[in-house]
Amino acid sequence: MTKSLFKLSACFLAVTLLFTACSDDDSSDAGGQYVILTAIEKFGAGYITNFKDQPTGTVASVSSQSKSVTDAFGFRAYKNWLFSRTSPTGTTGLQRYTVTADGSIQEDGFIADATQFLIVDDTHGYYQDEIRGTMKLQLFNPTTMQRTGEIDFADLRKEEVAAYQVIGKHILAAKEGKLYASITYGTTQGQGYGDDQIDHIELAVINMADNKLDKVITYDGVNAVGWGSSANKMWTLGDDGALYIYSPGLGGDFSKSAVIRIKKGATEVDEDWIIRVTDYDVNSSIAIGLVRDGKLYIELPSSSLNNDFSNFEAIIFDYYAIDIATGEATKITGIPQHHYVWANEQGITEIDGRIYFWVHNPDEGVDGYYVLDNNGTSATQAFNVDHDGFTWGFVKLQNN
Repeated sequence: MTKSLFKLSACFLAVTLLFTACSDDDSSDAGGQYVILTAIEKFGAGYITNFKDQPTGTVASVSSQSKSVTDAFGFRAYKNWLFSRTSPTGTTGLQRYTVTADGSIQEDGFIADATQFLIVDDTHGYYQDEIRGTMKLQLFNPTTMQRTGEIDFADLRKEEVAAYQVIGKHILAAKEGKLYASITYGTTQGQGYGDDQIDHIELAVINMADNKLDKVITYDGVNAVGWGSSANKMWTLGDDGALYIYSPGLGGDFSKSAVIRIKKGATEVDEDWIIRVTDYDVNSSIAIGLVRDGKLYIELPSSSLNNDFSNFEAIIFDYYAIDIATGEATKITGIPQHHYVWANEQGITEIDGRIYFWVHNPDEGVDGYYVLDNNGTSATQAFNVDHDGFTWGFVKLQNN
């Protein structure tokens, strides 16, 4: 997806401009494992910076070894690699970065025109490239960063339903040997962003062992899932083995935002479970989550989001732990309110066995992460970035 399309959807572009940070210790120490992304301006250029130790206290926003980027939509990490949706100069495609021995960030492979993507293992991945075909999924090798083939789903096209149809644009997820790819029916003008022509969702279920279509599943509880314009993949695998998928409501009706799931051992959406934002008396957009120990961690606003997106920048969001069995919501205390998570794939993330929450609150001088306390109901500031920009991500890479 493109930046213009993200903006079209009411500025949901929060372009994850990477302007990274380092802790009070020198971030240039070799062998660094932690990477923080920050931006000079919300939709402008930034940097990626790696540093050796877990950041604590006040964190510098850039080092001499930071990698500058023109444009980005967030990033993801796989083992010792970083992946973003644009090149350092802003060209659309799947960009891989590695950390060199001296701690600097190095470009290390690029697949032009790739948009939504999924890395399954060291040698298998999938991505969408609408130039090659909206009803095709491309195959690639994450180690070599080479395209290795494609799967054609032309037989799934329903021209009588919509002029525009695309597979894997908004959701590409994997669970227990199956690939789940969203099927979107939209208009040629909207290109699948908030222009859904059906009142349910469809997911293609593909056997990853042979890349053959198993079936197409439908679900009537929501009418859209995902929002494929950024590195925010909008799904999570819980420690219970279930796949949790977000319906963010970004088509312009935030009363419809929800979380659905496909349970461990199942290949159909669980008809008996759904978390809706209206269950908590607000209209909102769920775009980030984490499932651990029977809790779904999400952000919810203290007042409803306006369908014209006018209060997405308001400092009104808090973090909650939702009991998966009962739906009961417990607010995480000790954290200042923040604005919408936008494209930050690591808005809620687990690092070294601890859960971290992203916070941007300029009125209180906060831009960084808080970590969940052992009591599970409060959090303490982990680190704060000393700058006037935006922190947009936090990952830990594995050692080579």
